[in-house]
Amino acid sequence: MAGKIKKTLAIGLTGGPGVGKSEVAKILTGYGAEVINADKIGHQLLENNLNLRRKLINLLGDEIIDKQNKLDRRKIGSTVFSDEGRLMAFNNIIHPLLLKNLKREMTTASKMGRRPVIVDAALIFEWGIANWFDLILVVNAVRDIRLKRICRSGLSINQARQRIAAQMPQREKIALADYLIENNSSRLALKKKIEQFISKIEILWQDISQ
Repeated sequence: MAGKIKKTLAIGLTGGPGVGKSEVAKILTGYGAEVINADKIGHQLLENNLNLRRKLINLLGDEIIDKQNKLDRRKIGSTVFSDEGRLMAFNNIIHPLLLKNLKREMTTASKMGRRPVIVDAALIFEWGIANWFDLILVVNAVRDIRLKRICRSGLSINQARQRIAAQMPQREKIALADYLIENNSSRLALKKKIEQFISKIEILWQDISQ
């Protein structure tokens, strides 16, 4: 496929807010995978890119600057997720640069060895980058559990619902998945499901490495 990283097995890890992608990524790291977190790249851009900072202040106003003169990600989130037009404008500002940096990190990681490169990113399908990967792993959880998990981060129930509504519905992501992991119970149960997934990765790994 055009644009696919071919140096190693590239896996897209995705799913909506509150499904537990980050926990899946942590477990996969423990099994030797190289994990690239798209949110982390976005946070680094917000902290370090002055041109991006200026554009966001022009879009959202000075109220997104905190007392330490830094961009306040929580204020940005509450502003853009409550206004569809601002969310679209925000995405148009940050996503092209984020994707450029993400592709660069994937390329670098793939050249360092043969272990799988996992990209933890909620918007793989929305960004239209599914063809960057050899397979897509979607994590899912029931809505009530997702809402509880999101609220643990300090968001209100309404804010949690806004975050879920802002992304592609889970049923659509599941329909596009190569593999699905349901994450509705304990970490131990999740780990067992990931171990089953890894056994499938190892077969694909051997095929690609030959």
